[in-house]
Amino acid sequence: MSLFISRVRNLSAYRVVSARFFSSLPPESPCFLLSDKTVKECRESGERIVRYRIFDPRTEQVVTTSEKKLPKELIGQTLFGSSQGWVASMDSKDLPINLTDVYKPLVTSPRVIPLPSLGFYPRPFTTELSLSSQCPDQDQEDFTVAAKFCGTHLSVCTPCLNSEWIHIETSLPLVPASELMYSKRDKAFYFTSAKGLYMGSLPLSSNKKEKKKIKYQEVRLCNFPKIPGEMLDRCFASKHLVESPSGDLFLVKWYAQCTHIEEDGNGEAQGIHSKTKRFMVFRQDKKRRGYFSYTEDIGDLCIFLSKGEALCLSSSMYPGLKPNSIYYIGHGLGSYDLASGAVHSFESLGATMLNHAPFWIH
Repeated sequence: MSLFISRVRNLSAYRVVSARFFSSLPPESPCFLLSDKTVKECRESGERIVRYRIFDPRTEQVVTTSEKKLPKELIGQTLFGSSQGWVASMDSKDLPINLTDVYKPLVTSPRVIPLPSLGFYPRPFTTELSLSSQCPDQDQEDFTVAAKFCGTHLSVCTPCLNSEWIHIETSLPLVPASELMYSKRDKAFYFTSAKGLYMGSLPLSSNKKEKKKIKYQEVRLCNFPKIPGEMLDRCFASKHLVESPSGDLFLVKWYAQCTHIEEDGNGEAQGIHSKTKRFMVFRQDKKRRGYFSYTEDIGDLCIFLSKGEALCLSSSMYPGLKPNSIYYIGHGLGSYDLASGAVHSFESLGATMLNHAPFWIH
């Protein structure tokens, strides 16, 4: 599996829009955080005043935000996951975990929700996160956080009720492999197993004292398209689950190909650079939920894939987004038209830029 090197080429070819135009973004418009710049440090409060450079996929422009405060709890922490516009961070010293909406472009008074300490530092740092609410509140009894910190466990936390994480073990063939997602339709967290043969779900029970148990269902992919074997041999695939605003569930296969291996002075591999080749989308049958049928037509929907929880939005709600498309971060940065199979890259030929949040923020 490719090591995602979180570098995105400088989008210098795109016009940079000043902060005064930033308010023209539709509410909760998806965007991608490129970089931040500290404008001022507040010694008394420990906070920083920062500006963010955001990539807006609707206009394919780089936008600079107005100044906002970066809470002191987040300074120096590592970002490791995102869900519904909220980003999670962790400190390697005393292992506190925080959720914040500071990276949402239109948020002027950012919030920080502290979560219980994990008690260990996950390595490799490949953590996945999913929230049961788009507007979480640590005092909400039904607000639940699900995460995958280590290989064979699914970890769950209910901030209002629990002071610690509950780690639910899975058997090796059923280890969560896809990014976690929360289904508003079913009020459950979902993931697929490593080979995509099973789909796991963790329903949120109204009885908070009931022991949490993962349910499994066999997955059958129907109308699988014919793909040259040579292409599949050269590519590696990841699996992603995403729910549409109307409640349709999609399973997305993301195929990428290695372009070159980055080595250190001793010839040891430091990272694998890759590019996106194609996607395959399967829609869940409404009557037989274990069946997913291949489709190249998702209507006016757009799917957003990254290192965070997948998003699915209606393009008609966000003028400028391309319908029937997948927007992606990782294995390049661009969009993919499902009908034609055409890849549209957002990368320019400028200098590379270190990016510490490879997530779509919504």
